Amino acid sequence: MLQAGEKEYSYKNSPGLSNGQSKYYLISIYFIVFCAFFDTHAQMPVLAPYAVSLGAGPFVTGLVIGAYSLFNITGNFSGGAAIDRKDWRLPLLIGLIGVTVALFLYTIVNDASQLVIVRAFHGFMGGFLVPSALAALMGGGNEQSLQRKKMAFFGATIGLAAVSGPMAAGIIAGLFGYKYVYYFLVGLMLMASFTAISIRSAQPPGDKNQIYSPVSLFKLVQYPELRGSFIFALGTMGATGTLAAFLPTRAELIGLDHAQTGMLFATFALTAIVIQMLWPGKLRNLIGKDCRACVLGQLLMALALILASIINISGGLFLALFIFGTGFGFSFQGMLGLVAEGSQPERRGRAIGSFFAFYSLGAALVPPLGGLIWQHFNLFPFYVAALTALMVMVYGRKAISTVNSS
Repeated sequence: MLQAGEKEYSYKNSPGLSNGQSKYYLISIYFIVFCAFFDTHAQMPVLAPYAVSLGAGPFVTGLVIGAYSLFNITGNFSGGAAIDRKDWRLPLLIGLIGVTVALFLYTIVNDASQLVIVRAFHGFMGGFLVPSALAALMGGGNEQSLQRKKMAFFGATIGLAAVSGPMAAGIIAGLFGYKYVYYFLVGLMLMASFTAISIRSAQPPGDKNQIYSPVSLFKLVQYPELRGSFIFALGTMGATGTLAAFLPTRAELIGLDHAQTGMLFATFALTAIVIQMLWPGKLRNLIGKDCRACVLGQLLMALALILASIINISGGLFLALFIFGTGFGFSFQGMLGLVAEGSQPERRGRAIGSFFAFYSLGAALVPPLGGLIWQHFNLFPFYVAALTALMVMVYGRKAISTVNSS
């Protein structure tokens, strides 16, 4: 719903470098993205045991895990506004340095309450980092085909971090202990920080005459593409967070060991990588619209979660994770396309920040809700996440199509 006097915007005409971004610039941004998501995924197998080793009970362990998502939402909004005030460079560097400091603090905490505080600080700083990196990618190149290729590599880079992070952390923790995982991550983020410094002048700043004007979340959701992407983000991360939280339990119930559970997660991540790498070409032409990709993605993820709940053989679980990875790949690329299409340069940072805020909100709300319903009504959380994805499929499509057809 555009306001009177406002021009309709397409990222076909977004400002950027006339000759596109250099290979070094793009590789540097992808390396920073990899480090950012490697950091979060590497902690998945070690964070809860580390909290328990510091004396955390079940409730405090939940706080340790949930504090990141809660404060990451705040960081996403703050980081997005900071990007729009000038550009992505300073917020990116603030996020990298802040995350590096937070990772070091993990190694010197003395009890679980301190760990909760560090997690909150880590989540807030991470909220600056990821939106800034995505804004850096969206800021150059004028063609839709180029934008799609960059978003495909963005998604594939996240998938690579999701595969390698837990594996590396498990090996390091097994050989040296939990703290050495964080020492390794500190070194990695320092490398990413130096990389960010090296490219600060690689791309010209945006229009210096562009005036910053506050844009509320209410104003952002008036744009159909952004409203749809926010809704789809809730379903996508709600489903993914539930899968991450409860797949080990489901795998154990049918007799799979830890190594086989890791292979299930790898099946999901590798499938998502392949789908996203194929997205800019044949798959995008086949499906046609970003909204359609999101709808198909939600449907496939819901189907996969239901299959994973009812199938009691290992082969069935691997099939379900393959389907889930396919759905995630479609949904994630569709959402990125909607964000790019609905964000004018002067509000791009807040659009991206709000998108990732809803992304984190899905992970913060749906898994605990699923666990609560399982505890009281004996309904496995995958069913709750599947129902959420189906509801999101309906309302996300309606949020875009009803406005576009009016």
